[in-house]
Amino acid sequence: MTPTAIGIGRFLGSASLALTAWLVIPQTAGAHPHGWVDIRVEGVFDAQGDLTALRQRWRMDPLYSQVLMEEISSAPGDTPLAQRLDALAIEIRDNLATQQNLTRITLDGRPIAQGDVTAINTEYRDQRMVFGFTLPLAEPQGLAGHTLRYRVFDPTYYIEMLHEADAEGTAPLPDALQLRDAPPGCTTRIVAADPDPDKVMEAAMLDKTQQGEPNLGRFFAETGEIACPD
Repeated sequence: MTPTAIGIGRFLGSASLALTAWLVIPQTAGAHPHGWVDIRVEGVFDAQGDLTALRQRWRMDPLYSQVLMEEISSAPGDTPLAQRLDALAIEIRDNLATQQNLTRITLDGRPIAQGDVTAINTEYRDQRMVFGFTLPLAEPQGLAGHTLRYRVFDPTYYIEMLHEADAEGTAPLPDALQLRDAPPGCTTRIVAADPDPDKVMEAAMLDKTQQGEPNLGRFFAETGEIACPD
């Protein structure tokens, strides 16, 4: 299968499509996951001090980014690159919508419904494909005295998704989770995953032709926290 046989945005659309996309790239046998995405998240507040959305930016790893750019650039026709990138953003958005945008959100442990993704864009920067979008909450949420948590992950853990880290990869960057127009005193925190050793072994045993059990990825997902004082 060649890269042009793949829907270029489907890498992020579902586990099976992600698997198909990554099979066009040579991988080391036994390695898992088979690709990664660096994420940044911004919590957006309204004038009433309620959280309304999570603005996200996903940077795909360099090898997959190269595959995407080669496919986009070599596609027949004279459509400008900017329009091709716009089409990619739409394809990614539509596929993500079937997977809860690979994002799970809770408020004090209670699941929070999502709205429809807005403000999508895709660009190629520093040899990385970057997908940006705003994920609205279905209803604005007052966080005074509460903690909102989110996790962003590929359920099968075929693709690792972590907050953008420092050069050593040991800790998330300070601005990997930030707030816009938040009330005074609101804080953020990124909590590393602590998977059970059995889950680590399960993931390590998957080869490049396999994907994990549904929701395996949740055991390896970081948790972003946004909390505001009463």
